[in-house]
Amino acid sequence: MEKLIITVAPTGSVPRKKDTPHVPITPDEIAETAYLCQQEGASVVHVHCRDENENPTSDYQLFQETVDKIRKRTTLVVMVSTSGIAGKSDEERAEPLKTNPELASLTTGSLNFAGRKPSLVYVNTWETITYLAETMSKLNIKPELEAFDVGFIQQGIKLIEQGLVRLPALFQLVMGVDGGIPGTTENLLHMIRQLPKSSIFTVAGIGRTQLSMTTLSIEAGGHVRVGLEDSLYLSKGRLATNEELVARASTLAETMGRKVATPKDARAILNL
Repeated sequence: MEKLIITVAPTGSVPRKKDTPHVPITPDEIAETAYLCQQEGASVVHVHCRDENENPTSDYQLFQETVDKIRKRTTLVVMVSTSGIAGKSDEERAEPLKTNPELASLTTGSLNFAGRKPSLVYVNTWETITYLAETMSKLNIKPELEAFDVGFIQQGIKLIEQGLVRLPALFQLVMGVDGGIPGTTENLLHMIRQLPKSSIFTVAGIGRTQLSMTTLSIEAGGHVRVGLEDSLYLSKGRLATNEELVARASTLAETMGRKVATPKDARAILNL
């Protein structure tokens, strides 16, 4: 079976220091976390940035500083976020793409983050989606198509059919977001069955589903994403570090007889 790519999402847009002291916020903290996670088996780092008040931001200068420091400390594949939570306009959301990453996230639909207070509508119009896809294509950045439910996969297929996403397409199946598809075995298998042939897929389990979805993806031949963006805990009541979550996924893969990909392996698998 293909080697397992472990992506670490260390920061995200939501957790703050008051939630866990382990979430990296500054460029130096994120770069240090990336280094530690590579030692435990990560081959891709998914980068979000925060401003001085810990709020999510798409600021180019902050992303460039963070990406430069990660590249100085590691050989990880860098994936930047184009989150609509951080940047409001299409142009703002595209700012991190100027750092010349190898990968970038591209959410292919809208959803309610019902679990947040106040609740948040994550809006991704078709115009926004195609604008970001076109920008990534021009810059030779491979998009990771973020699918929070089945319909998001169909929108990703439309991008492929329109020539905006090159094959093999990379999908991330996000399981367990309150407002998205629940993280169950049946739902994950259904999502996988909807993917176009030759697709590569990664699974991110949110909250308490992270371990079960990681296990299922390893068994199904997919790849995995772990990190404090998705879950703050290693076990009930036990706050995790990013490197602990990566180490758990790496150990689990080896126990299940699947080798873990190096960054060089990941670049070959993803055709970067």
